[in-house]
Amino acid sequence: MIHVHHTLLLLAALLLSSASHAHKRWLLPTDFALSDAETVTVDFTASNNIFYVDKGMPLEIVTVTGPQGEDIPLANATQGDRRSSFDIPVDVPGTYRIAAGGPPMYFVSYQLPGQAELQHARGSLQQLKAGVPAAATEVKFAESHSLIESYITLGAQTTPARPEDSSGLQMRISQSHPNALYSDEEAQFRFELDGEPAAGLTVTVQPDGSRYRDDPLELGLVTDDDGTVTIEWPGPGRYLLEAGLEQTAGDGDIARRYYSYFLTVEVLAP
Repeated sequence: MIHVHHTLLLLAALLLSSASHAHKRWLLPTDFALSDAETVTVDFTASNNIFYVDKGMPLEIVTVTGPQGEDIPLANATQGDRRSSFDIPVDVPGTYRIAAGGPPMYFVSYQLPGQAELQHARGSLQQLKAGVPAAATEVKFAESHSLIESYITLGAQTTPARPEDSSGLQMRISQSHPNALYSDEEAQFRFELDGEPAAGLTVTVQPDGSRYRDDPLELGLVTDDDGTVTIEWPGPGRYLLEAGLEQTAGDGDIARRYYSYFLTVEVLAP
């Protein structure tokens, strides 16, 4: 069996949970838009209640990109059981991209003779193939892509450089900037899957504070042929956008591919 760090095991469990039971994940900055240079603290956690901390997430998968495309190291990084957090010095005008993703993760499940439960492991595809016992049956490999984002702007908004890797499910900044959202204006976000428009993708939008109400107040929306979703905000506040899909792989070793995307934004009053 392949052993991995406990935080990556947590991430694996969250990624492969069914959509109806999976914890939502987010990067939540203390400020989304600034007029003066400041240090911003960001929480990275997972929970069934929007923006209520529950499970700290691994900081080794987090990157921060500055307005000029520069990599910014995490300051005062702390990874806890309930919450992970770090600071970002926001001192150069423009938009900063915070992302948690990285390369795809691979998983295997299989049945062993005399064992009632399925066996599971995570690792590189090569490691997983080599680690499957000869007596195993019902061997299935899965590939998971996950991207979690938020943005911070100092002064005027800019468009961050597109990631070099276009694989997986991504949001492209085009019509609406994530740091220029107002409750009396529609917002449009464009989604792509492996660099192509993600048409027919279900996107959910949920406001802050679900812990304190029975109705989660989720908006269920669908992207158009261009992969664009149009959002009418119910009011000002912080929101979590979530999109995901599951595909049956056509050939090769991978049986299923999973894609998930989360974006945290702040919507201002007009």
